[in-house]
Amino acid sequence: MGSETDFDAKNGIVDGPTPPHTELAALYKQSFAYYTFRVRLPSTLATIADSLVKDKDVLLATYGAAAEADIEQTTKEVRQLRDDILSNGPLLPFGENDSDSEVWNAFLEKLPKEKRTYFSVCWLYAECYMYRKISSIFRATAHLAAYDYFSQQKQTATKLSVDAMLAVAKATRHNERNSDTFRQLIKLNLWGNRCDLSITSGKQVKPTGNAFDQVTDLEEKLLIDGTAEVWKALDGASGEGIVDIIFDNAGYELYTDLILAEYIIDKGLAAKVRFNPKAIPWFISDVMEHDFHWALQFLADHPDPVLSEVGKKWQRLTTEGKFELSPLEHFWTSPYEFYRMPEVNPSLYDRLKEAQLVIFKGDLNYRKLLGDFSWDSTESFETCLRGFRPSNLCTLRTIKADLICGLGAGVADQLFAKDKEWMLTGEYGVIQFASK
Repeated sequence: MGSETDFDAKNGIVDGPTPPHTELAALYKQSFAYYTFRVRLPSTLATIADSLVKDKDVLLATYGAAAEADIEQTTKEVRQLRDDILSNGPLLPFGENDSDSEVWNAFLEKLPKEKRTYFSVCWLYAECYMYRKISSIFRATAHLAAYDYFSQQKQTATKLSVDAMLAVAKATRHNERNSDTFRQLIKLNLWGNRCDLSITSGKQVKPTGNAFDQVTDLEEKLLIDGTAEVWKALDGASGEGIVDIIFDNAGYELYTDLILAEYIIDKGLAAKVRFNPKAIPWFISDVMEHDFHWALQFLADHPDPVLSEVGKKWQRLTTEGKFELSPLEHFWTSPYEFYRMPEVNPSLYDRLKEAQLVIFKGDLNYRKLLGDFSWDSTESFETCLRGFRPSNLCTLRTIKADLICGLGAGVADQLFAKDKEWMLTGEYGVIQFASK
Protein backbone atom coordinates (compact mmCIF):
# COMPACT_ATOMS: atom_id res chain seq x y z
CA MET A 1 0.00 0.00 0.00
CA GLY A 2 3.05 2.26 0.15
CA SER A 3 2.55 3.50 -3.40
CA GLU A 4 -1.11 4.34 -2.68
CA THR A 5 -0.10 6.42 0.35
CA ASP A 6 2.67 8.11 -1.68
CA PHE A 7 0.23 8.88 -4.49
CA ASP A 8 -2.29 10.38 -2.07
CA ALA A 9 0.32 12.48 -0.27
CA LYS A 10 1.93 13.71 -3.48
CA ASN A 11 -1.40 14.71 -5.05
CA GLY A 12 -3.08 16.25 -2.02
CA ILE A 13 -5.79 13.57 -1.87
CA VAL A 14 -8.24 14.22 0.97
CA ASP A 15 -8.95 11.09 3.03
CA GLY A 16 -12.68 11.65 3.36
CA PRO A 17 -15.97 11.89 1.49
CA THR A 18 -16.88 14.69 -0.93
CA PRO A 19 -17.97 17.68 1.18
CA PRO A 20 -21.54 18.94 0.67
CA HIS A 21 -22.09 21.62 -2.01
CA THR A 22 -18.82 21.07 -3.83
CA GLU A 23 -17.86 19.63 -7.19
CA LEU A 24 -17.43 15.87 -7.20
CA ALA A 25 -13.78 15.06 -7.82
CA ALA A 26 -11.29 12.19 -7.48
CA LEU A 27 -9.56 14.41 -4.93
CA TYR A 28 -11.73 12.84 -2.21
CA LYS A 29 -10.57 9.35 -1.39
CA GLN A 30 -13.92 8.04 -0.17
CA SER A 31 -15.69 9.12 -3.38
CA PHE A 32 -16.65 6.98 -6.35
CA ALA A 33 -14.66 9.44 -8.49
CA TYR A 34 -11.42 8.41 -6.73
CA TYR A 35 -12.16 4.72 -7.30
CA THR A 36 -13.09 5.52 -10.92
CA PHE A 37 -9.72 7.11 -11.67
CA ARG A 38 -7.60 4.71 -9.61
CA VAL A 39 -9.29 1.51 -10.82
CA ARG A 40 -12.18 1.63 -13.31
CA LEU A 41 -10.82 3.91 -16.05
CA PRO A 42 -7.29 2.43 -16.04
CA SER A 43 -8.98 -0.96 -16.48
CA THR A 44 -11.05 0.37 -19.42
CA LEU A 45 -7.88 1.68 -21.10
CA ALA A 46 -6.01 -1.59 -20.52
CA THR A 47 -8.91 -3.41 -22.19
CA ILE A 48 -8.72 -1.16 -25.28
CA ALA A 49 -4.94 -1.61 -25.57
CA ASP A 50 -5.16 -5.39 -25.07
CA SER A 51 -7.94 -5.76 -27.62
CA LEU A 52 -5.89 -3.87 -30.25
CA VAL A 53 -3.18 -6.50 -29.80
CA LYS A 54 -5.65 -9.39 -29.69
CA ASP A 55 -7.71 -8.22 -32.70
CA LYS A 56 -4.76 -7.15 -34.81
CA ASP A 57 -5.41 -9.67 -37.60
CA VAL A 58 -9.07 -8.69 -37.87
CA LEU A 59 -8.11 -5.01 -37.98
CA LEU A 60 -5.51 -5.64 -40.68
CA ALA A 61 -8.08 -7.56 -42.71
CA THR A 62 -10.53 -4.65 -42.38
CA TYR A 63 -8.24 -1.63 -42.69
CA GLY A 64 -5.41 -3.09 -44.77
CA ALA A 65 -1.81 -4.08 -44.08
CA ALA A 66 -0.81 -0.41 -43.95
CA ALA A 67 -2.76 -0.08 -40.68
CA GLU A 68 -0.12 -2.09 -38.78
CA ALA A 69 1.88 0.96 -37.71
CA ASP A 70 -1.34 2.68 -36.58
CA ILE A 71 -2.26 -0.32 -34.44
CA GLU A 72 1.12 -0.18 -32.72
CA GLN A 73 0.93 3.59 -32.30
CA THR A 74 -2.60 3.63 -30.83
CA THR A 75 -1.78 0.74 -28.48
CA LYS A 76 1.24 2.65 -27.20
CA GLU A 77 -0.67 5.91 -26.76
CA VAL A 78 -3.65 4.31 -25.01
CA ARG A 79 -1.22 2.69 -22.54
CA GLN A 80 0.48 6.06 -22.11
CA LEU A 81 -2.90 7.66 -21.36
CA ARG A 82 -3.46 4.99 -18.68
CA ASP A 83 -0.09 5.87 -17.12
CA ASP A 84 -0.95 9.58 -17.27
CA ILE A 85 -4.15 8.98 -15.33
CA LEU A 86 -2.44 6.76 -12.75
CA SER A 87 0.14 9.50 -12.16
CA ASN A 88 -2.49 12.29 -12.05
CA GLY A 89 -1.18 13.88 -15.22
CA PRO A 90 -2.36 17.18 -16.72
CA LEU A 91 -5.35 17.73 -19.03
CA LEU A 92 -3.52 19.08 -22.07
CA PRO A 93 -5.16 20.91 -25.00
CA PHE A 94 -6.13 18.94 -28.13
CA GLY A 95 -3.98 19.39 -31.22
CA GLU A 96 -6.60 18.68 -33.90
CA ASN A 97 -7.88 21.43 -36.09
CA ASP A 98 -11.64 21.14 -35.75
CA SER A 99 -14.49 22.98 -34.05
CA ASP A 100 -14.90 20.23 -31.44
CA SER A 101 -11.25 20.64 -30.34
CA GLU A 102 -11.68 24.41 -30.20
CA VAL A 103 -14.65 24.04 -27.84
CA TRP A 104 -12.66 21.68 -25.63
CA ASN A 105 -9.53 23.84 -25.62
CA ALA A 106 -11.50 26.97 -24.73
CA PHE A 107 -13.08 25.01 -21.89
CA LEU A 108 -9.73 23.72 -20.60
CA GLU A 109 -8.24 27.20 -20.86
CA LYS A 110 -10.90 28.55 -18.48
CA LEU A 111 -10.21 25.94 -15.78
CA PRO A 112 -8.22 27.30 -12.83
CA LYS A 113 -4.53 26.38 -13.28
CA GLU A 114 -4.54 24.26 -10.10
CA LYS A 115 -7.51 22.23 -11.42
CA ARG A 116 -6.07 20.84 -14.63
CA THR A 117 -5.21 17.29 -13.57
CA TYR A 118 -7.35 14.14 -13.51
CA PHE A 119 -7.70 14.02 -9.72
CA SER A 120 -8.06 17.76 -9.02
CA VAL A 121 -10.65 18.72 -11.63
CA CYS A 122 -14.39 18.03 -11.46
CA TRP A 123 -15.03 14.30 -12.06
CA LEU A 124 -17.41 14.91 -14.99
CA TYR A 125 -14.83 17.01 -16.85
CA ALA A 126 -11.98 14.56 -16.27
CA GLU A 127 -13.96 11.49 -17.33
CA CYS A 128 -15.31 13.17 -20.47
CA TYR A 129 -11.78 14.39 -21.24
CA MET A 130 -10.42 10.85 -21.06
CA TYR A 131 -12.98 9.50 -23.56
CA ARG A 132 -12.37 12.48 -25.86
CA LYS A 133 -8.61 11.88 -25.57
CA ILE A 134 -8.98 8.24 -26.65
CA SER A 135 -10.93 9.45 -29.68
CA SER A 136 -8.18 11.89 -30.59
CA ILE A 137 -5.55 9.11 -30.41
CA PHE A 138 -7.45 7.17 -33.09
CA ARG A 139 -8.47 10.23 -35.10
CA ALA A 140 -4.81 11.14 -35.54
CA THR A 141 -4.09 7.94 -37.49
CA ALA A 142 -4.24 7.47 -41.24
CA HIS A 143 -6.21 4.19 -41.16
CA LEU A 144 -8.04 3.86 -37.83
CA ALA A 145 -9.66 7.31 -37.67
CA ALA A 146 -13.15 5.85 -38.21
CA TYR A 147 -12.62 2.75 -36.04
CA ASP A 148 -15.09 2.36 -33.16
CA TYR A 149 -12.98 0.53 -30.57
CA PHE A 150 -16.10 -0.17 -28.48
CA SER A 151 -18.31 -1.56 -31.24
CA GLN A 152 -17.42 -5.21 -30.56
CA GLN A 153 -18.54 -4.85 -26.93
CA LYS A 154 -21.76 -3.10 -27.93
CA GLN A 155 -22.60 -5.77 -30.48
CA THR A 156 -21.87 -8.58 -28.02
CA ALA A 157 -24.18 -6.88 -25.50
CA THR A 158 -26.94 -6.86 -28.12
CA LYS A 159 -26.46 -10.53 -28.99
CA LEU A 160 -26.56 -11.50 -25.31
CA SER A 161 -29.94 -9.76 -24.97
CA VAL A 162 -31.84 -11.69 -27.63
CA ASP A 163 -33.95 -13.75 -25.19
CA ALA A 164 -34.95 -10.66 -23.22
CA MET A 165 -35.66 -8.72 -26.45
CA LEU A 166 -37.83 -11.51 -27.82
CA ALA A 167 -39.89 -11.73 -24.63
CA VAL A 168 -40.43 -7.95 -24.65
CA ALA A 169 -41.40 -7.98 -28.35
CA LYS A 170 -43.99 -10.71 -27.81
CA ALA A 171 -45.47 -8.89 -24.81
CA THR A 172 -45.78 -5.53 -26.62
CA ARG A 173 -47.23 -6.33 -30.05
CA HIS A 174 -50.86 -5.77 -29.09
CA ASN A 175 -50.83 -3.19 -26.32
CA GLU A 176 -53.28 -0.39 -25.53
CA ARG A 177 -52.96 3.37 -25.34
CA ASN A 178 -53.37 4.00 -21.61
CA SER A 179 -51.38 5.25 -18.65
CA ASP A 180 -50.84 1.75 -17.22
CA THR A 181 -49.22 0.39 -20.37
CA PHE A 182 -47.13 3.53 -20.73
CA ARG A 183 -46.01 3.19 -17.10
CA GLN A 184 -44.89 -0.38 -17.79
CA LEU A 185 -42.90 0.64 -20.87
CA ILE A 186 -41.19 3.65 -19.34
CA LYS A 187 -40.15 1.51 -16.37
CA LEU A 188 -38.97 -1.24 -18.69
CA ASN A 189 -36.87 1.46 -20.36
CA LEU A 190 -35.57 2.75 -17.04
CA TRP A 191 -34.40 -0.67 -15.83
CA GLY A 192 -32.93 -1.42 -19.27
CA ASN A 193 -30.31 1.13 -18.20
CA ARG A 194 -28.88 -1.34 -15.68
CA CYS A 195 -26.89 -3.07 -18.44
CA ASP A 196 -24.08 -0.53 -18.66
CA LEU A 197 -20.59 -1.53 -19.82
CA SER A 198 -18.85 1.60 -18.55
CA ILE A 199 -19.78 0.61 -15.00
CA THR A 200 -18.41 -2.92 -15.33
CA SER A 201 -15.36 -1.66 -17.29
CA GLY A 202 -16.68 -3.60 -20.26
CA LYS A 203 -17.68 -6.85 -18.51
CA GLN A 204 -20.85 -8.17 -20.16
CA VAL A 205 -24.10 -8.49 -18.19
CA LYS A 206 -26.86 -10.63 -19.70
CA PRO A 207 -30.43 -9.43 -18.99
CA THR A 208 -32.42 -12.38 -17.62
CA GLY A 209 -35.93 -13.22 -16.48
CA ASN A 210 -39.26 -11.69 -17.44
CA ALA A 211 -38.73 -7.97 -17.95
CA PHE A 212 -42.28 -7.03 -16.93
CA ASP A 213 -42.15 -9.14 -13.77
CA GLN A 214 -38.94 -7.27 -12.96
CA VAL A 215 -40.71 -3.94 -13.38
CA THR A 216 -43.11 -5.06 -10.63
CA ASP A 217 -40.36 -6.56 -8.45
CA LEU A 218 -38.25 -3.41 -8.73
CA GLU A 219 -41.07 -1.07 -7.73
CA GLU A 220 -39.60 -0.55 -4.25
CA LYS A 221 -36.23 0.32 -5.83
CA LEU A 222 -37.82 3.17 -7.79
CA LEU A 223 -37.12 6.06 -5.43
CA ILE A 224 -38.89 8.80 -7.42
CA ASP A 225 -41.65 8.07 -9.91
CA GLY A 226 -42.72 10.99 -12.09
CA THR A 227 -44.36 8.71 -14.67
CA ALA A 228 -47.84 10.22 -14.21
CA GLU A 229 -46.53 13.69 -15.12
CA VAL A 230 -44.61 12.33 -18.12
CA TRP A 231 -47.79 10.61 -19.34
CA LYS A 232 -49.79 13.84 -18.92
CA ALA A 233 -47.24 15.78 -20.97
CA LEU A 234 -47.80 13.31 -23.85
CA ASP A 235 -51.42 12.31 -23.46
CA GLY A 236 -52.63 15.90 -23.12
CA ALA A 237 -50.90 17.08 -26.29
CA SER A 238 -52.12 17.12 -29.89
CA GLY A 239 -50.23 14.02 -31.00
CA GLU A 240 -48.63 16.14 -33.75
CA GLY A 241 -45.51 16.89 -31.70
CA ILE A 242 -41.96 15.64 -31.35
CA VAL A 243 -40.37 13.62 -28.56
CA ASP A 244 -36.58 13.80 -28.25
CA ILE A 245 -34.69 10.90 -26.69
CA ILE A 246 -31.12 11.59 -25.61
CA PHE A 247 -29.54 8.14 -25.92
CA ASP A 248 -27.42 6.35 -23.38
CA ASN A 249 -26.39 2.72 -23.98
CA ALA A 250 -26.47 0.45 -27.01
CA GLY A 251 -27.60 -3.16 -26.58
CA TYR A 252 -30.71 -4.03 -24.56
CA GLU A 253 -31.23 -0.44 -23.39
CA LEU A 254 -31.36 0.90 -26.95
CA TYR A 255 -33.90 -1.81 -27.74
CA THR A 256 -36.13 -0.66 -24.86
CA ASP A 257 -35.71 2.97 -26.05
CA LEU A 258 -37.07 1.88 -29.42
CA ILE A 259 -39.94 -0.10 -27.84
CA LEU A 260 -40.96 3.08 -26.01
CA ALA A 261 -40.53 5.20 -29.16
CA GLU A 262 -42.61 2.73 -31.18
CA TYR A 263 -45.41 2.98 -28.61
CA ILE A 264 -45.30 6.81 -28.75
CA ILE A 265 -45.71 6.71 -32.56
CA ASP A 266 -48.17 3.80 -32.78
CA LYS A 267 -50.50 5.24 -30.15
CA GLY A 268 -50.47 8.73 -31.65
CA LEU A 269 -48.76 10.36 -28.66
CA ALA A 270 -46.38 12.18 -31.03
CA ALA A 271 -45.77 12.32 -34.77
CA LYS A 272 -42.00 11.91 -34.57
CA VAL A 273 -39.38 10.61 -32.15
CA ARG A 274 -35.92 12.14 -32.60
CA PHE A 275 -32.92 10.22 -31.32
CA ASN A 276 -29.73 11.94 -30.24
CA PRO A 277 -26.67 9.68 -30.57
CA LYS A 278 -23.02 10.40 -29.71
CA ALA A 279 -20.59 11.67 -32.35
CA ILE A 280 -17.59 9.68 -31.05
CA PRO A 281 -17.15 6.38 -29.15
CA TRP A 282 -18.20 7.32 -25.63
CA PHE A 283 -18.29 5.73 -22.16
CA ILE A 284 -17.89 2.29 -23.80
CA SER A 285 -21.52 1.52 -24.50
CA ASP A 286 -23.10 4.79 -25.67
CA VAL A 287 -25.11 4.71 -28.90
CA MET A 288 -23.49 6.12 -32.04
CA GLU A 289 -25.31 6.50 -35.35
CA HIS A 290 -23.89 3.26 -36.74
CA ASP A 291 -25.00 1.36 -33.60
CA PHE A 292 -28.58 2.44 -34.28
CA HIS A 293 -28.49 1.19 -37.89
CA TRP A 294 -26.60 -1.97 -36.89
CA ALA A 295 -29.21 -2.81 -34.21
CA LEU A 296 -32.12 -2.42 -36.66
CA GLN A 297 -30.34 -4.56 -39.24
CA PHE A 298 -29.43 -7.18 -36.60
CA LEU A 299 -33.11 -7.47 -35.69
CA ALA A 300 -34.35 -7.41 -39.30
CA ASP A 301 -31.94 -10.26 -40.17
CA HIS A 302 -32.79 -12.31 -37.08
CA PRO A 303 -34.07 -15.84 -37.80
CA ASP A 304 -36.88 -15.38 -35.26
CA PRO A 305 -39.83 -13.93 -37.20
CA VAL A 306 -41.05 -11.78 -34.28
CA LEU A 307 -37.71 -10.00 -33.90
CA SER A 308 -37.24 -9.78 -37.65
CA GLU A 309 -40.65 -8.12 -38.04
CA VAL A 310 -39.80 -5.62 -35.27
CA GLY A 311 -36.50 -4.75 -36.97
CA LYS A 312 -38.16 -4.22 -40.34
CA LYS A 313 -40.92 -2.15 -38.82
CA TRP A 314 -38.41 0.14 -37.09
CA GLN A 315 -36.45 0.49 -40.33
CA ARG A 316 -39.71 1.48 -42.03
CA LEU A 317 -40.47 4.06 -39.31
CA THR A 318 -36.97 5.46 -39.85
CA THR A 319 -37.48 5.66 -43.64
CA GLU A 320 -40.82 7.41 -43.08
CA GLY A 321 -39.16 9.95 -40.78
CA LYS A 322 -41.25 8.96 -37.76
CA PHE A 323 -38.03 7.76 -36.18
CA GLU A 324 -35.31 10.31 -36.91
CA LEU A 325 -31.64 10.44 -36.04
CA SER A 326 -30.79 14.01 -35.13
CA PRO A 327 -27.79 15.67 -36.77
CA LEU A 328 -24.61 14.83 -34.84
CA GLU A 329 -23.91 17.28 -32.05
CA HIS A 330 -20.52 17.35 -30.38
CA PHE A 331 -22.16 19.08 -27.43
CA TRP A 332 -23.24 15.65 -26.12
CA THR A 333 -19.55 14.62 -25.98
CA SER A 334 -18.32 17.92 -24.59
CA PRO A 335 -17.50 18.49 -20.91
CA TYR A 336 -20.33 21.00 -20.50
CA GLU A 337 -23.27 20.53 -18.14
CA PHE A 338 -26.62 21.03 -19.83
CA TYR A 339 -27.39 24.35 -18.15
CA ARG A 340 -24.54 25.77 -20.26
CA MET A 341 -26.24 24.68 -23.51
CA PRO A 342 -28.06 27.98 -24.29
CA GLU A 343 -24.72 29.81 -24.23
CA VAL A 344 -22.43 27.12 -25.72
CA ASN A 345 -24.79 25.63 -28.33
CA PRO A 346 -27.90 27.82 -28.68
CA SER A 347 -29.05 26.08 -31.88
CA LEU A 348 -29.25 22.71 -30.09
CA TYR A 349 -31.17 24.34 -27.22
CA ASP A 350 -33.60 25.84 -29.77
CA ARG A 351 -34.05 22.44 -31.38
CA LEU A 352 -34.92 20.82 -28.03
CA LYS A 353 -37.44 23.62 -27.47
CA GLU A 354 -39.39 22.26 -30.47
CA ALA A 355 -40.10 19.01 -28.60
CA GLN A 356 -43.13 18.45 -26.40
CA LEU A 357 -41.00 16.14 -24.24
CA VAL A 358 -37.26 15.45 -23.96
CA ILE A 359 -36.25 12.14 -22.36
CA PHE A 360 -32.72 11.95 -20.96
CA LYS A 361 -31.45 8.41 -20.57
CA GLY A 362 -29.02 7.10 -18.02
CA ASP A 363 -26.48 8.14 -15.44
CA LEU A 364 -24.15 10.38 -17.45
CA ASN A 365 -27.03 12.46 -18.81
CA TYR A 366 -28.25 12.78 -15.22
CA ARG A 367 -24.82 13.96 -14.12
CA LYS A 368 -24.86 16.55 -16.91
CA LEU A 369 -28.36 17.71 -15.95
CA LEU A 370 -27.30 18.27 -12.34
CA GLY A 371 -23.60 18.93 -12.80
CA ASP A 372 -21.17 16.75 -10.82
CA PHE A 373 -22.04 18.57 -7.61
CA SER A 374 -22.84 17.23 -4.17
CA TRP A 375 -26.37 18.61 -3.91
CA ASP A 376 -28.39 17.83 -0.80
CA SER A 377 -30.35 14.67 -1.64
CA THR A 378 -33.59 16.57 -0.87
CA GLU A 379 -32.86 19.52 -3.20
CA SER A 380 -35.56 19.88 -5.87
CA PHE A 381 -34.87 18.62 -9.39
CA GLU A 382 -35.95 22.03 -10.76
CA THR A 383 -33.35 23.87 -8.66
CA CYS A 384 -30.58 21.49 -9.72
CA LEU A 385 -31.38 22.04 -13.42
CA ARG A 386 -30.14 25.64 -12.99
CA GLY A 387 -32.46 27.08 -15.60
CA PHE A 388 -32.09 24.29 -18.18
CA ARG A 389 -35.75 24.11 -19.20
CA PRO A 390 -36.02 23.82 -23.00
CA SER A 391 -39.26 21.82 -22.78
CA ASN A 392 -40.98 19.27 -20.59
CA LEU A 393 -38.15 16.98 -19.65
CA CYS A 394 -37.70 13.75 -17.80
CA THR A 395 -34.76 11.67 -16.77
CA LEU A 396 -34.74 7.87 -16.59
CA ARG A 397 -31.74 6.89 -14.53
CA THR A 398 -30.54 3.89 -12.60
CA ILE A 399 -28.20 5.29 -9.98
CA LYS A 400 -24.51 4.60 -10.64
CA ALA A 401 -22.80 7.69 -9.25
CA ASP A 402 -22.89 9.40 -5.89
CA LEU A 403 -25.19 12.29 -6.64
CA ILE A 404 -28.96 12.62 -6.47
CA CYS A 405 -31.70 15.14 -5.82
CA GLY A 406 -35.45 15.20 -5.19
CA LEU A 407 -35.55 12.55 -2.44
CA GLY A 408 -37.82 12.87 0.59
CA ALA A 409 -36.31 13.86 3.94
CA GLY A 410 -34.43 10.98 5.58
CA VAL A 411 -34.66 8.64 2.56
CA ALA A 412 -30.94 8.84 1.71
CA ASP A 413 -30.01 8.18 5.35
CA GLN A 414 -32.19 5.06 5.45
CA LEU A 415 -30.61 3.80 2.23
CA PHE A 416 -27.07 4.46 3.50
CA ALA A 417 -27.90 2.58 6.70
CA LYS A 418 -29.00 -0.41 4.59
CA ASP A 419 -26.07 -0.30 2.14
CA LYS A 420 -23.34 2.31 2.09
CA GLU A 421 -22.79 1.69 -1.63
CA TRP A 422 -26.44 2.04 -2.67
CA MET A 423 -25.66 4.89 -5.10
CA LEU A 424 -23.12 2.91 -7.11
CA THR A 425 -24.81 -0.37 -8.00
CA GLY A 426 -27.50 0.56 -10.52
CA GLU A 427 -29.95 -1.20 -8.20
CA TYR A 428 -32.05 1.91 -7.54
CA GLY A 429 -33.70 4.16 -10.08
CA VAL A 430 -35.46 7.50 -10.53
CA ILE A 431 -37.93 8.89 -13.06
CA GLN A 432 -37.86 12.65 -12.54
CA PHE A 433 -39.92 15.18 -14.48
CA ALA A 434 -39.80 18.96 -14.86
CA SER A 435 -42.41 20.83 -16.86
CA LYS A 436 -41.34 23.64 -19.17
